[in-house]
Amino acid sequence: MADDLWNAKQQICENLESLRLSLVLSVDEGMIDLGDTLYNQILALIEDCGVIANWDETVELIDRSKTLEDDIDVWLALHGRSSLSLSWPTRNS
Repeated sequence: MADDLWNAKQQICENLESLRLSLVLSVDEGMIDLGDTLYNQILALIEDCGVIANWDETVELIDRSKTLEDDIDVWLALHGRSSLSLSWPTRNS
């Protein structure tokens, strides 16, 4: 079970890093993230990823991360870009 949690944390961190990189590249190309709102949310989630300790916290982080991914998808779509469509871990009972 501990390996499942560790693997889930790794996948979440990798997904968040992919979102961060996508956002950085888009901003570098001239798209505007007002007040760095999306970027700061990603950084906060990446920080949280390092401290989650159980599956309940992991599921909550996944939910928050998916919501942010949706927000970034909308932001990209407003600028004529497509999104990443990331795969998120699930808890194996």
